[in-house]
Amino acid sequence: MSEKTLQEIEKEIAETQAELANVHGDDCEVYARIVGYYRAVRNWNKGKKDEYKLRKLFSISESPAQDEKENAEAESLNTEPKEAYIAEDSAQTAPLFPKHEEIAYYELYTRESCPNCPAVKNYMENLSLEGQSINVDTKDGLDSAAAKGVLATPTVIFYNTMNTELFRAHNTQELQDLLEPLSTAEIA
Repeated sequence: MSEKTLQEIEKEIAETQAELANVHGDDCEVYARIVGYYRAVRNWNKGKKDEYKLRKLFSISESPAQDEKENAEAESLNTEPKEAYIAEDSAQTAPLFPKHEEIAYYELYTRESCPNCPAVKNYMENLSLEGQSINVDTKDGLDSAAAKGVLATPTVIFYNTMNTELFRAHNTQELQDLLEPLSTAEIA
């Protein structure tokens, strides 16, 4: 084995550095949810890209509450299916949403950096329903969100008196669409 001179070593280092400078990988296409559907982030407008940079992603699979959720799902497979809401007239199909008086309480999942959370929180505070706000920036809040399958904020989950989830909403428009038909149906 012959020994290399200092000049030969420096020449090899320079050649290796030149090769590394010319290494180019492929662009990674990142898709994320925007206004209800998934689209490549590179095609978003400047405002949405800036909003995306502010997002804090959390992983449910790393949460200890995920194991509890999986165990609960496994147990639920061995039980009878949930009863559907039965319309008063048995000839009709079940209504899409439960009656307003069947809503017992709600849980509102929020984050401090969430731009839409204050509007939803204000909307919920003006309703005559019992409920609580859960901050997913805390460990307990994140564990609770993971256990309930909450992947975005804001998320409002409505429950009946039997602690069964009735439906979810993610913004004030969805809340209005879900809750206002219920109150007008009671009047009619």
